Amino acid sequence: MSTLTHPSMSFARPRRRRAASLKQVLRQQLATWGGRVWAALETAGRLRAAPYLLQEARLIEASDPALAAALRQTTEPTLTAARATTPTRAH
Repeated sequence: MSTLTHPSMSFARPRRRRAASLKQVLRQQLATWGGRVWAALETAGRLRAAPYLLQEARLIEASDPALAAALRQTTEPTLTAARATTPTRAH
């Protein structure tokens, strides 16, 4: 008689452990992907808001220079990162 004709419970137990491990791996991958999607959405939002913040800074420069400077400082890292990742055209 072989184990194929009389399966023992020892073969079923590793499957349960693998399933739990698979669930953990899937959860981790979903969390990673979710974090990447969230970061991409945040970046898109920052890039979309940057021109408006710069426009506001220009409009309030005369009345509140400190706020205008703060708005420019807020948008600077976003615009710098966007310039660094934007491919240049080959002429």
